[in-house]
Amino acid sequence: MLRLMNCSRTTPSSSNQGPRTERGFTLVEMLVVVAIMGMILAISIPTLRRSLVRAELLGEAKMLKAAVSVSRINAIKQSRTVVLRILLDDAAQDGGVVHAWIDDDDDRVADAGEEDIGRWRMNDDIKLSPDAGLRLRGLSGTELGIVFLPSGAAIANTGGTVVGAGAVVVSDFAFNQIRISVQGGSGTVVQEMWDFENSRWSDQIRFWRY
Repeated sequence: MLRLMNCSRTTPSSSNQGPRTERGFTLVEMLVVVAIMGMILAISIPTLRRSLVRAELLGEAKMLKAAVSVSRINAIKQSRTVVLRILLDDAAQDGGVVHAWIDDDDDRVADAGEEDIGRWRMNDDIKLSPDAGLRLRGLSGTELGIVFLPSGAAIANTGGTVVGAGAVVVSDFAFNQIRISVQGGSGTVVQEMWDFENSRWSDQIRFWRY
């Protein structure tokens, strides 16, 4: 009986199966996919562009604040005068290098042999400008910046004392403007953004233009 059962068990022959066909995408389906991808790109590209604009300007402002912080910390740590040069002259400049050094002879000039604290390369797409109302401390020649005394006190404005603030404006191609001001004495850094609608500086960083 076992033999009979085994004999009665049959397996389907491949010859009995119909030809297997694989269906590909139709032209209509491909066009639908392309249209969906186009819609996604149309939505995402402007958002990405806005994010890149914000990231670049905020990144440059952050670098400038870091230069101020590093300069002040080194003045206190080494009990020596540190000069931070921000602008080459009293005019707007594209990018440039923010430079800090130990000013051993108090002449506000980076002389040979004086220790470098750091150099921060600003993006050439970013513009640095003096603030007419909060002019930075004059250094050597036409250069402008901040002087940190060994105590950490900052001389940030054109008056040459530890009273009053000095500032630099960081802007981009869309005229978004962020002002970095340093308070004389304490060296406190304040970041503000220009509010075009109300024509004033605001501590809220949300007035973007694209």
